[in-house]
Amino acid sequence: MEYRDLAGRIDYHLSSPLMTEEQVHEGCRRAASYAVGSVIVRPCDLDLARSWVQAPLRLASRTSAAPGDATTAVKLFEVQDMLQRGASLAEAKVNLPKMMSRQFAYVEGELQQLVRICTETGTKLTASVDVSLLDEEQMASLCEMAKNSGVAILSASEYRIGQVEILLRNCVPQVEVKLMIDGKSLEEVLILKEMGIARFGVRHPAALLDAWKAHLETLPHKEELSAAVVS
Repeated sequence: MEYRDLAGRIDYHLSSPLMTEEQVHEGCRRAASYAVGSVIVRPCDLDLARSWVQAPLRLASRTSAAPGDATTAVKLFEVQDMLQRGASLAEAKVNLPKMMSRQFAYVEGELQQLVRICTETGTKLTASVDVSLLDEEQMASLCEMAKNSGVAILSASEYRIGQVEILLRNCVPQVEVKLMIDGKSLEEVLILKEMGIARFGVRHPAALLDAWKAHLETLPHKEELSAAVVS
């Protein structure tokens, strides 16, 4: 078990509407120091963040409108623009009101067009949605649409714990599942990882990854102790 086994799965969200450029810069520095997988910044910060983010840390961005505000055309422009500005990963919000209204053809058509733009530039699409507002039938339909459209990751921004298994059952292995996990303990996150969650979104990674480092530091001692007991 290594530090990167968890840290590499972390997407550090630096996309709060009121963050200053200084806070975004500090967040990018913190992301590198904690060796997380990616930082997700607002589209307006991409030009600056390109000079702050170095490989292997990945730079990502997300669509800006509320889940039901933007038309497909607006989302397509946003994703194309963020990729041209240097994002290596794109995250777009699923039209939640359309999902709740069971306008599945609209949602799937939009996902297909967004994936097409990402595929043309060699990037992958993460589709983000508040699944806490969806019933099991709607969740299963969304997972099926994500698979059919070529979505790489389905991200649950809000969810009930009982919905995690539904997402995994209906998405994996074709589509990876990501959860926002701010406020969860290391033990809770490790359980989710063991269940099969591929990515974790956080706005405050320090406490979790400090706890992970401390946990790993205890492992050699435990292994030595186990060896001594056996001998």
